[in-house]
Amino acid sequence: MVVSDAKRYFIILTGIVQGVGFRPFVYRAANRLGLKGWVENQGSRVLIDAEGSEETIRSFTHTLQRESPENARIAELRIDPQPFLGYPDFSIRTSTAELNTTNFLPADIAVCESCMKEFNTPGDRRYHYPFISCTNCGPRYSIIGSLPYDRENTVMSAFELCGPCKAEYGSPSDRRFHAQTDCCPDCGPVLKLLDSRGVAVDSSEPAKTARELIRQGKILAVKGIGGYHLCCNAEDPAAVQRLRKLKHRSCKPLAIMARNLEAACKICKVSEREKAVLTGNRKPILLLSKRTPEYLPEDVAPRQKKLGVMLPYAPLQLLLFSDDLNFLVMTSGNISGMPICFQDDTAIKALGTVAEYFLTHNREIQIPVDDTVLKVVDEHEVLVRCGRGYAPLPIPLESGNEILALGADQKSTVCITRNNFATVSQYIGDLNEFQTYHAFERQIEHFKGLFHFCPDILAHDRNPDSLSSRYAKKQAGQKIAVQHHHAHMAGCMVENKLTRDAIGVIYDGTGLGTDGAVWGGEFLTGSLSGFTRAGHLEYVTLQGGDSAVKEPWRCAACYLFALGMDPHEFLPQVDSTSLNMAQKALHSGIKCFKSSSMGRLFDCAAALCGFQGKIIYDAQAAIELENLSQPDVSDYYQYRIEDTENSLILGYEKMLNGILRDLQNQVPKSIISSKFHNTVIEATADCTCRIRQKTGLEDVVLSGGVFENTYLLEGLISRLRDLNFKVYYNRLTPTNDGGVSFGQAAAACAILKENNNVSCDSGQSNQYE
Repeated sequence: MVVSDAKRYFIILTGIVQGVGFRPFVYRAANRLGLKGWVENQGSRVLIDAEGSEETIRSFTHTLQRESPENARIAELRIDPQPFLGYPDFSIRTSTAELNTTNFLPADIAVCESCMKEFNTPGDRRYHYPFISCTNCGPRYSIIGSLPYDRENTVMSAFELCGPCKAEYGSPSDRRFHAQTDCCPDCGPVLKLLDSRGVAVDSSEPAKTARELIRQGKILAVKGIGGYHLCCNAEDPAAVQRLRKLKHRSCKPLAIMARNLEAACKICKVSEREKAVLTGNRKPILLLSKRTPEYLPEDVAPRQKKLGVMLPYAPLQLLLFSDDLNFLVMTSGNISGMPICFQDDTAIKALGTVAEYFLTHNREIQIPVDDTVLKVVDEHEVLVRCGRGYAPLPIPLESGNEILALGADQKSTVCITRNNFATVSQYIGDLNEFQTYHAFERQIEHFKGLFHFCPDILAHDRNPDSLSSRYAKKQAGQKIAVQHHHAHMAGCMVENKLTRDAIGVIYDGTGLGTDGAVWGGEFLTGSLSGFTRAGHLEYVTLQGGDSAVKEPWRCAACYLFALGMDPHEFLPQVDSTSLNMAQKALHSGIKCFKSSSMGRLFDCAAALCGFQGKIIYDAQAAIELENLSQPDVSDYYQYRIEDTENSLILGYEKMLNGILRDLQNQVPKSIISSKFHNTVIEATADCTCRIRQKTGLEDVVLSGGVFENTYLLEGLISRLRDLNFKVYYNRLTPTNDGGVSFGQAAAACAILKENNNVSCDSGQSNQYE
């Protein structure tokens, strides 16, 4: 190349370009093409200074975009011409920090095939080493203390590389070239086995001993990538029952880790799409349909048609399986309702009454991350809970402000916006628990530190009594209150790139409405910045405050009282004293509230179909009602829609009377459940058609926790498509309250843009009623 023909460019790449082997990839590509210059991590982006001919640099940028590492994601590539300097070679430079550029953090990645091959090769120096990793796999987000992503900024700084590992790290031809998590048995983390008091157990092979203890029916706490799991043999009914009793988790389904795909297919029906998700590089818990007859004990997931299954994603987990141990319960290492344990001392204190042994290690966890939960709907991955492998979740969102969105009090997440991207945190939990609220505060501070983030706007729920709203009030900066159901709608619109006005069908359990009532069966029309309430489920007066949510029979009794019916006949599982007390409290107005919640209507139907007692886990009654349903039933009950001048009101009287008649005629509960679901689908589609006639809108957004119900979601998608609607639903973010923080951020951005950066609450613009 003639020097006069040489050009020099800065090539700036943003996206997930750290922690994924991007600099080694750039180094190899540049040397292959004969380019000179250097590459470095800069903040959270990668900066390349490249010299070569115009044609070669053009070829180089094409290579960067088309051949980048499997786990990389380039959001933007920018090229700026620079004066030619004449570099002698191409090198990887020491990373530099650059403030206020960060949008992306690498997620934790499941162990790759290359590492698996070494792991299973006798004689390899990393044979059965539980912390094997490379540039393409291993912990990332859970171990980062600060950026840029270099070893000294992670918990791996505690482990100095030995000679052979240092040679790999510095060799361009090695697949561990600049692998920040590189280590081996001579220089990396080590396993240890402790008893329930935290005292070391004498064992030269802790994983092998742990496997034998599991075989014997013991419960172990196993330290993973983002926190501890409680683990036992899933094929041992006694161990499963004991785990449930000690964890105070009487009936909520337990997650299963299967040894491999073949084992997973033995216990569940797995489609080709689901196989791809199970075996991919993120390995979430995937909700799958159980095979019948059930292979595992009923106590693993009682009264459920689905089972949460994942495959091993950390090398340590592979060591816990054997030919006669193919299925492990792997449930979050916490006491029900508490955050996942991730610090060793805390775990021993919290879990010592549950776990008989602890299989742990000396690699710290910087930030706790639960396992992600996914399902496949309509051949698409649908996120149920955002966690390991997916968090933190970056989503494009046009924003000129730094916004902190505080989410909902249940299934809490937080979201920040900057540089035209939103970043959603991992699942945090229920803020009503003190320790979870502390984790919420810690997560906000962690984001502020990692992203050098100082919010000038805080978005929060309109309910002033919510814990997240109270937190917002204590902070400096402007505040934007976003109505809960509008947040659901706005988030779903943005993730589907929907910019036109739309119809929002938002079904969930609760959320303060603009009229002071509890909403949850909503038909909205509008945009990201504003909405009109076009219709809703008919109000009913519920009694009992939080008890109405925890005890579905209360919902059913209140609906029956509203219909003038005697609940004693239809709720035989409830004693007369309780029903009479509820009726007196209702008549006296004690702890009563108006509700249009679809979630509570599902609770009513579940109680009428025989659900007994209190809710043990979120949406339990509705889930069990869905599990009664049969897809081959097409009948539905009659329903009434009152079409007023200002809005539609979907009545409940006719559909409930239909259920009561079927109960009196001893129709099977599975048929009643199916007909109820079908009625909600038909009535919803009917309301949506009527709104289209009034507004001309043809885009429909489905969001809210009730749409976790796959029967309902798939049925309504199909019905609306048959009616020529364009249907959108949550995929990237959870449809439940885990997606509310992103929706709040989306609405706040739009409100600020529409009002020239002057904040106003969601519900107070001209578009709102």
